[in-house]
Amino acid sequence: MRFLLAALLWMSAAGLQAGDRIWSALVLANNEKPAREVPANLEDFAPTIRKVFGYNSLYLLGDKKRDLVSGKEEWLVPSKEFFFKVQVLAKKPTYYELRIELYRGDKLLVTSEARLAKDAPLYIRGPQWGGGQLVFLLEVQ
Repeated sequence: MRFLLAALLWMSAAGLQAGDRIWSALVLANNEKPAREVPANLEDFAPTIRKVFGYNSLYLLGDKKRDLVSGKEEWLVPSKEFFFKVQVLAKKPTYYELRIELYRGDKLLVTSEARLAKDAPLYIRGPQWGGGQLVFLLEVQ
């Protein structure tokens, strides 16, 4: 009986530790003729980027995944130049409340608090760069 109780406690703790992950990506979006084939890991995001931002070609410049742990800060470095610092402020049944900071090098560009749910990615329009527009993505997975 004690072994079963210990096993159940261990399994529930392991489940909590596994938790959700946050994925960040840095995308270069532009218009090309003919349009470039969308990278496989951006296929789900391409329709929204086309509709909202108006670009037909996407290049994945970098991406990163980290665990989401309440109260802990995570650094997401999708490229050498741009990166995020994300802190879980609260975990609700259907979403996370996050503090998000976007950096370029050591310069803080923007700080925001956002609610981020699974299957509801956050798109951030970045600066014009390299003949296109930078788009930053954050998604709970």
